[in-house]
Amino acid sequence: MNQIQGKNPFWRLAGPLLAYLVLQWAVQFVLMLGICIPYMPGAYADLMRMGEGRALSMQEIMEVYVSAMEPAFAAINRYQMMIMGAAALGTLILTYIFFTKDRKLEKANGVTAPERKPASAYVLIFFMGAAGSVGVTCLTAMAHLAFLDSQYQRTAQVLYAAGFPVQLAVLGILIPVSEEMMFRGILFKRFRESQGFWYSAVCSSIFFALIHTNATQTVSAFLLGLMLAYLYERFGSFKAPVLLHVTMNASSLVFTELGIFQWLGTDPVRVAGAAIGSAFICSVVFVAIQRMVGGLQKDDPPADRPNPLDMFR
Repeated sequence: MNQIQGKNPFWRLAGPLLAYLVLQWAVQFVLMLGICIPYMPGAYADLMRMGEGRALSMQEIMEVYVSAMEPAFAAINRYQMMIMGAAALGTLILTYIFFTKDRKLEKANGVTAPERKPASAYVLIFFMGAAGSVGVTCLTAMAHLAFLDSQYQRTAQVLYAAGFPVQLAVLGILIPVSEEMMFRGILFKRFRESQGFWYSAVCSSIFFALIHTNATQTVSAFLLGLMLAYLYERFGSFKAPVLLHVTMNASSLVFTELGIFQWLGTDPVRVAGAAIGSAFICSVVFVAIQRMVGGLQKDDPPADRPNPLDMFR
């Protein structure tokens, strides 16, 4: 924990988060609008032609519009992954500015930089991420969450519609890095300026979970957020949570592309065995990481420390 305080703790936290969400929405909106614009004159011409000599009902207008814009909607679905990648790149640039500003502020206030952790600890994170991707997928399948969550199924159809190289670039690298920059590099670290670890980890993980659009991903994102915050706390380096997040996402994509998950899904015993095996590997790796970099130290903030979510202070 450091003692860097802003004049308004609430907006120090809410400002970057709102900017992140607004920029993400704006980039996606502009790109989708750009796809739709070439089809709008045709929709207008169809409305004029159909409305000659009579007034159209609202239902008729909507039907003509939807029919004329159908190719645009199909194009949006086809390029959805690229649109998400562009939004992630935009937010990454924004959050990098906040991130570097915070690190300079820490240095100016005499915050001691943590000692570097051995490279072997990062290798362990890689193995944890690969095993964790298998475990999460198998547990989701065993609980039938993916089948019960229609929103998750629609999201999966969009995400896996793009080619594998695009999936790997966007889902495997761009989105994880941009999310880590926001939710660990900025939000978690700013919570830690005035609060203890668990308070900061839980709050930042809740916000991280809420940006996911379906119940299945929301639950797993919250739990993943806690682990990512833990790694940032123990390693003192942004590279640790980024490595785990990227490895989990990329491994899931690679295993799906290779047909490993499909092979596991054909036999419940394989699914259960893979889930148990991945849990065992992650547990062993977690213990090894703790021995290598140490566990959490007690860090309870004083009772009179201001709540950063209280905007009226």
